[in-house]
Parts: sequence; C-alpha cells; structure tokens
Amino acid sequence: MITRDELKKIFKLFRKHEDLLISAYLDNDGMIEETNENMTAIDALTSARLAWRPAESESVRFTRELSSLFERVLRDPRRLTVDADIGGFINSIESNVNHYRESLRNRNAEDSSHYISQIERLIDDLRSSLLDSSGQLWQKINSEFGYVASLELKIKENEAVLKHARRLNDHLELIKVSEFDEMAGNDPQLRRYIHHWLLDSVETCRRETSDAIHKLNYLLFEYREQERIGRLVDSFYRHYELNPGYTPQDYTDMGDIPEILNQVAPLKIYGHADIEDPEQEIRLTDIISGLRKEQIAEKDDIPYQNLKVLPDEEPIELEISPLKIAVEEFYLQALESNASLDALDYLPDDAIESDPEIWLYAIIGRFNNMEDEERDCFKLNYDEYVDPVFSGVRIVKNVHVSLRL
Repeated sequence: MITRDELKKIFKLFRKHEDLLISAYLDNDGMIEETNENMTAIDALTSARLAWRPAESESVRFTRELSSLFERVLRDPRRLTVDADIGGFINSIESNVNHYRESLRNRNAEDSSHYISQIERLIDDLRSSLLDSSGQLWQKINSEFGYVASLELKIKENEAVLKHARRLNDHLELIKVSEFDEMAGNDPQLRRYIHHWLLDSVETCRRETSDAIHKLNYLLFEYREQERIGRLVDSFYRHYELNPGYTPQDYTDMGDIPEILNQVAPLKIYGHADIEDPEQEIRLTDIISGLRKEQIAEKDDIPYQNLKVLPDEEPIELEISPLKIAVEEFYLQALESNASLDALDYLPDDAIESDPEIWLYAIIGRFNNMEDEERDCFKLNYDEYVDPVFSGVRIVKNVHVSLRL
C-alpha cells in the first residue's frame, strides 16, 4: 500500500528540482543535462523512476509517464494522440518514418528534426506500454490473485488475465522484425530507436508474456483441481446433513476402493529388541547360540600385472565438416556485406546439406556457441509464427543475421 510519506517524497523531489525539470522539458525535449551540479538530482530522479537512461552513452531523459503528465496538464500542442493498440502505433511510426526520409531527401533539417522527435516519442510510448503490460501480468501472477478471497473469483481473475496475456501475445505478432529492419535501413538514428529501444523491448515482452501464459495455465489447473476437491467435500457434507444416521460402507470390503479413500501409505513393520525385558535377553541368547559359525574366507592377493605402455602416436587430424565450413562462410558474408542476410537464401548445395531445418539449427547453434565479444558483433532475428494448435509455441521459418551497429 502506498504511504503518505512516499507521496511526500515525490512532491519534495518536484519542488527541489523544479528548475531542472522545467529546463529539461521546455529547452531540451525531456533530456536532462548532465553536469556536476545535476548529478545528485539525476540520481534521485532515476531512483524514483521519474527518469531513465536508454544506454550508457546516451543522455538521461524523462520517463514516458512523467512526460505524459506534463503534456496532459499543460495541454502541450506537441502531445501526440496515438491509438491504444499496437497496430495504431505501427502505422504512426511508419508514417513518421516516411515523412522523415522525405524531409532528408529535401534537405529540410527542421522538418527532419521534428519527425525524428515524433518517432522517438512513439517508440518510447510503445516500448513503455509493452513493458508495463507484461509487468502488470506478472504482478497479478506473483500475488496469485490474493486480492480476492473465494476460489471461484480466483479462477475468473485467472481466466481474465490469461485472456489478456493471449491477446497481448497476438498483438506482438504485428511487430515484424524484418519489416522494422527494412524500415530502419542504414539510418543510424532510426536503427538506434527501432533496434535498441523497440525490438529489444519487444523480445523481452514476448518472452515474459509467453512465460506468463504457461504460469497462468498452471495456476488455472491448480485452482480447478482445488475446486473439484472442494465440490467433492461439500457433497459429502451435504449428504451427511440430509442423512444424519448415515454410516459409510467399510471400504476395505470393497473390490475397487475409491482413490480419495486410498491415500494412506501402508506402515512398514520393524522388529526391535526390548532391552528392558530380561525374558527377551534369554530368548536372544538361545537364538544366537544356535547360529552356525562360519569363518570368513580370506581373499587372495591380486597378482601384480605388468602393463605395457603403448608408444606415442601421432595426433589424429579430424576433418572439418563441410556444413561447419558453410556456416562460417555465411557469417563472414554477413560481416563483409554489412547487411541483413536471410539464412535460407544461403542454403548450401544438396551435397553439403539438403534439409533447411538442419541448416537453420546450424546457424543458430554457431551464434549461441560464439564468445561474448564475437556474439556482440552480430544480431540474430527469427522469422517466426505462432503454432495454430499449441498456444505459446512459436515456429521459426527463417533466420536473419546482421551486424549489430
């Protein structure tokens, strides 16, 4: 629960750093100037989640929530009106990218600066919206719907959240990696916003949403199992209320014992001597005296065996697989061409590998086995779609490899 002191702390930050916030909003488009005097304020605003840094080399800027608050309260004409669904965001981003490229061709610096600012706002809104949606899913999952008491309401809340998670997962399918990669092209600013801001966040949201769907299905199964057992117990209780003198049949005489009555594991019987009973001491003595005495056979010493050491042999040279050579050449081609390459377009001859699925596995396996420094040079994207039968399962059709700029 939010306390009064936490709210006072936020308003105290606004009062203490009001000049810095006003200057950043009016003069620097939401970016905070990093000077020695501002570092303490930046740390405080970042800790309060009012500001964030996209990357170590980039400036600290307002969060989407803080910018939206200022724009809504001040009725800022720069405030964008965007659709709440992902499709509306994509159309707005694509439209502004086209206007931005047209202004660059016309060498209109003022218009291009305006449109790149619009693109930055749209992508930041979409990125924050996606991460907020997946975060809200896990907040409800981690609470296990503890804000409702009855099991029936827990099941309804679980089904509602599961429906929302599946709808979010379907909406994420609208964000095609190949289309956004083509939209960014070679423009460094577009690639920074689209690849570093948007697509990384989309991949995080997609992974969290898929995990949330699996977790929600598991919780729903558990709740329904508890509901089934609860109904069974209620049936027994109502039956006893309607029939006060009812006596159940002895289940040990039944041929097929119901599972609910057959839950107790059998006891294992162990024998122990009662050291406090002197009569048992006499009986144990008689038992021991009647045992046969057998001597333990001595083991023969194992004779020492002279081992013949084989002479040193020349190392065996293993022949490199043609498929491995083809994979290496594919990554070298991606490094030299400085463009996004489709793995299936470089499928080797049938003599090397005829199965496209094995070729894609080899490309993905080589990427996963790279050293960290080598992997940082490449970016691997999947051309995939959702399995029509099993929800949450994604099937890869192709792999795109490009340089990470």
